[in-house]
Amino acid sequence: MLRIDDCLEGHVLIGLVLSLASFVFLILTAFSTPYIRSITYLDVPSGVSSGVSFGSFGYCEATAAASVSSCHRSVGYEYGSEIVVWLTRTLILFAFAAMFMLLAFLALVLSLLKVGKFMWNPIYVRTAALLGTTLAILSEIFALNLFVTARMRYDAQGIRPTYGAALWLGLIGAIAGFLSVCVGGPAFAGRYMYRAHPQRAYNV
Repeated sequence: MLRIDDCLEGHVLIGLVLSLASFVFLILTAFSTPYIRSITYLDVPSGVSSGVSFGSFGYCEATAAASVSSCHRSVGYEYGSEIVVWLTRTLILFAFAAMFMLLAFLALVLSLLKVGKFMWNPIYVRTAALLGTTLAILSEIFALNLFVTARMRYDAQGIRPTYGAALWLGLIGAIAGFLSVCVGGPAFAGRYMYRAHPQRAYNV
């Protein structure tokens, strides 16, 4: 179980910071274009007809002659032969990964605040963080497969698209989640771990 004094423990602070950072990066990735227009996976430049920016829940298309873009919002979408439709449906996993990382953060906060003895068990933090990390890694693999393939197909047509920030935000979120599982959060046994109070024994 945890004590409120454990807030000062180095590994607990690491768990708080990493799980919160992972949640922020993953939620930004999940709500990329068309919701947060500046965050995209792949930007295709305007040609003769139009340019397009792809996100998790849709895409935004702008005509070459106008600055106003029209957006399509859905879970899974189709846009030409360059985009693999079933892979676009897997991008929703970023949202589920963010949800589990938020649960891990809240579980850690509740355990530190002593909200119910059942919350003192570190298994809740570890399980939520592990599920969030697993989903984040899977969704990042699918996203890379989808948009690297799409860029190669556009390149073959002489079009030069560029990667957006969403791919890197998702990757950072997955790494932060992985680190939160490995080195963050409450320890099952803290005999050899750093302590802010070396004279005080762990109560696990």
